[in-house]
Parts: sequence; C-alpha cells; structure tokens
Amino acid sequence: MRISVWKTVLIACCVLAMAGLSQTKAGDLAQEERVSAAPPGHGGPMMGKGQFEPTPEQIDHILAELKEKNPQEANELTKLREKDPNTFKMELQNHMREQFMSRMMEQRRPQQGGPAGQPQAGHDMPGPESMRERIQEKTDEFLKCLKENYPDEATKLEQLKKDNPEQYMRAMMISGKKYGPICQAVKDDPNLAKVLKQQMELRCKRAELLKQIKTTADEKQKKAMTTELEQIVGQQFDLIVKRKQMAYEDLTKKLADLQKEVDKKKTEVERWKSKDFKNQRIKERVNELLTEPERFEWDN
Repeated sequence: MRISVWKTVLIACCVLAMAGLSQTKAGDLAQEERVSAAPPGHGGPMMGKGQFEPTPEQIDHILAELKEKNPQEANELTKLREKDPNTFKMELQNHMREQFMSRMMEQRRPQQGGPAGQPQAGHDMPGPESMRERIQEKTDEFLKCLKENYPDEATKLEQLKKDNPEQYMRAMMISGKKYGPICQAVKDDPNLAKVLKQQMELRCKRAELLKQIKTTADEKQKKAMTTELEQIVGQQFDLIVKRKQMAYEDLTKKLADLQKEVDKKKTEVERWKSKDFKNQRIKERVNELLTEPERFEWDN
C-alpha cells in the first residue's frame, strides 16, 4: 500500500509515544519485563494492554467507510484480512491512527473566517507545520540515539526505508517500542539507561538459551545450560531490585521536596492568621480602593 504523509507522521508519533514525552524515571517502567516477554503473533507491538481492538462488526463498518473514500485501499485491506489476519490488524490500527491524527489536525485548523494556518484567538495551538517539525525533531533524536547505542538497528532501519517503505513503517514502530525507553533514559537518567541496557541484553541471552535448551537432546548439555539460565535469571532479579531501589530513591526525593513545600505553606498560613497581619492588609486594601483612579474598560 502507498505510504501517505500521515503515515510518515504516524511513525514519528509512535516513536514519540514509545520514547516518552515526559522525563523517564525508574518507576515508570514497571511492566516492561512482562510486555517484552509477550510471545510474537499476539496482537503485535501496538496491540498491548489497553490498546483498542475493534470487534468484527466495527471492522466491517471501518472498511465500509474506507471503501467510499479510498476503494483501492479498502480492497487491499479486505484481501489482507483473509490472507494474513495478524498483518491486517497492524494495518487496520495504522489506518485508525491515521484517521485519528487527521481529525486532530482538522480540529486544530481555524474556524471559518480565520486566516489559514493561524490559531484562533485565545488558543495557543501549534499549526500542522510546527507539529511536523517537532515530530521530525524527535524522530531524528531517536535515530541519532540508535546510531550511537545500537548502530546495527539504525543501519537496518535506514536500509528498510530505502528498500521497503511499508515494512520500514512497522519496523520503526517495533524499534520505538523496544529502544524508545532506553533512548529517553539516555537523555534523562544515564544510570537508569545502563540498567535498561543490561536488562535488554539479559533478555536476549535468556531467549537464546531457552531456544537451545528446548532443541538439544544431550541431557548433560541441557543441565549445564539450565544452570546458566538460573544465573541469567538471578542477574535479572538483581536488576529488578536495582530499579526498584532507584524508584524508591526518586520517590523519597520527591517526598522530601513536597515536605519542604508543605512546611513553606504552613508557615505562610500561620503568618496570615496573625491579627496584626490581617489588620495591616485590610488597611492597605481600603487605601487602594479609596485612592485608586477609575479605569476605562477597553475590552468591554
């Protein structure tokens, strides 16, 4: 299928969401182990917990609407639905996100009578061009991070972009899911980034070792590999504890800062309760009311 401008924007949005727009913290990634361990073919990287998956009736309705606007794409999706259900789900999710983004951008446009590309009065909304620039900037940051930390992945994506744009789109989403949190942590919290990298390495070793254990027939080798697997799982456990410690320390710091703010507000409240403070502020306000010149209301 042809890649539209909106699908290109969609790639960047997915990378943005996966990398995390807010500052990455150790406690924000508690479910990563379970998500990354999910077997392939069960909804794909964009069909995780909380992801909307339409019913067959809703899918029929979506395809019917698409057929009116783009018969060719609707026909291709219908064929894909029968031929490859898993890929069809991904393509359908892409289409739904594309429509969502399109509607969002439509809402950002000015109402009738307003100059094209300009925000309405009273609203500080970025225009489509500004949004695209921001998305492109974040996407470039992500790709730069891959080149510096995972050059093989960056090279693979660059080659896919040239050879197979459609496959590149899916690969970019998967890459964002896998490496996005690490890239955000590299910028926000280098210590957390080290732990995330170690966790990823151990997951890869564990997967490879499990594959070997299941395929080997030599009981002696299987026993040795099982011992190695126990060591890897032990290292994973240590990293989980380390991340929990980091999350605890981060929460403790936030609690200390919050306590300082509470103490500050308490002191302020106690000062405002003072009778002398109250009388002084009343006199100042009365004086303002008596001496303040009348103002012309230009905005009314």
